[in-house]
Amino acid sequence: MSGSDFETLTRRLREATEWVSSGLGALSMLRESPSRLPELARYPLAAGGKRVRPFLVRTACLASGGDPARALGAAVAVEMVHTYSLVHDDLPMLDDDGLRRGLPTLHTLHGVPCSVLAGDLLLVEAFAELLLSPLPPQTLAAMAGRLARAAGPSRLAGGQYMDMNPPPSVDRLWVERMILGKTAAMIRVSLELGCMAAGRTPPGIDRVSSAGDRLGLLFQLTDDILDVRGTASELGKSPSKDSAQGKANLVTFAGLEAAEAEAASLSEEVADLFEALEGDWRDAVTLARFLPRRRS
Repeated sequence: MSGSDFETLTRRLREATEWVSSGLGALSMLRESPSRLPELARYPLAAGGKRVRPFLVRTACLASGGDPARALGAAVAVEMVHTYSLVHDDLPMLDDDGLRRGLPTLHTLHGVPCSVLAGDLLLVEAFAELLLSPLPPQTLAAMAGRLARAAGPSRLAGGQYMDMNPPPSVDRLWVERMILGKTAAMIRVSLELGCMAAGRTPPGIDRVSSAGDRLGLLFQLTDDILDVRGTASELGKSPSKDSAQGKANLVTFAGLEAAEAEAASLSEEVADLFEALEGDWRDAVTLARFLPRRRS
């Protein structure tokens, strides 16, 4: 990947961050509640992050010939669902992390009960924001169904459960199935919702969905590598959490050097998948090739 490709990707990520921030700053829950709970839920959203999932919504919409304005609600929704999962994942009874996105986690500031409720609110309000999108009702219903399934028992929630409740002996197939839930589900649905906002129907996005699953696997693999190599300042969260807790991941199966080689190979596979899709998927291709090089 050339320096100019990296600069373009950086600019696109920044544009996507600014774009979704306009939606996250105007959430209906901030205007409608007499309690402090929406402000607590806003704290982890305002902490920033890479905004990869909104970036993928925008990328998929543009690649499908759509107007990103029609996909903003979807981008806001996936970021809210992703953030809810982080709020709950950081709780003491789960991963017990005191740092996220470079800031103290919500429960360390306001306690576990408030954090549980704030996460609940983010999940519920994500669907409210999605359904405000300027799209046909049948499209919105289909998009809401996709998002619900992505967050449900066979995807995000199920993957998180698997991560916290591994069997006595795990194999690589089990780890990959867990990753398809806890990480790939939201990456896949981000691409799907962006396509649907542009007018693509489900039969036309099957190959996009498959590419999303592989991109999610790559993202988690590089995240596991960073968990070993990275520092708290680079990651914005505590490093080496998985190894300290004895969790199985693709790095523990293969070893660090083999995992890095696999990430490089998978990166090219994913780039090829996006290059083969109809439309201009250059930003997704560049992201796939960048992921093994990322340091945060």
